[in-house]
Amino acid sequence: MKVTVKDVLALLPTVNNIYLVWDGCVFQHSPFTALELDAYGDYMVGSICPTEEGGVEIVLAAQPVKVRWVKVAHSIHNIHK
Repeated sequence: MKVTVKDVLALLPTVNNIYLVWDGCVFQHSPFTALELDAYGDYMVGSICPTEEGGVEIVLAAQPVKVRWVKVAHSIHNIHK
């Protein structure tokens, strides 16, 4: 089952301190603006952790991407070929 940030926020209406975490770094905290919800709301959640202050950390799911093949342009004229 895939759970998004919006799904979790809907379940935590009374929690004041909600932090979005990715790769061990906190990069956003509540209250969220409409623009922030639009930016992060559809991200998949990897886990939800309580904080010592009575808040919640929403840890975004992260998946490593393996690069198999990269085309490198040798000049500006070959970029779109």
